[in-house]
Amino acid sequence: MFRNEDDGFSLVEVIMAMFLLAVLALTVLPLIIGATQVSVSNRDLVAATTFANAQLAPIKAAFPNDPATPTSCATLRSTYASTAVPDPAGTGLTADVTIGTCPAAYPGTVEVTVRVVEDGTTIVTVPTRIMVSLS
Repeated sequence: MFRNEDDGFSLVEVIMAMFLLAVLALTVLPLIIGATQVSVSNRDLVAATTFANAQLAPIKAAFPNDPATPTSCATLRSTYASTAVPDPAGTGLTADVTIGTCPAAYPGTVEVTVRVVEDGTTIVTVPTRIMVSLS
């Protein structure tokens, strides 16, 4: 019997192709798993940063960077300093807003820091400076 050139693949060729495909899959799989983990971590970091910026937005709106606008350091401290503010989106994040010491001379700046925490672990800390014109 004569063998035709287009009889198909032999069993050895099929097994070798499956082996090569398995080796390629095993090299790519850890990359896919790592990319997925980084993506989840970045999503959590973005959510925490957005929540921190949402805590800073009303402070920045109430205290513009204008020395002529009367803003009080005491008002800043009494109105906006807070702890364990829950995220209204239900993410389980909480924010601590801390107000630094009042400046010695006015107009001056006060450091405001928002620390976002999840399960006792700090996810992100966002500092900013707010200008005040009165004690």
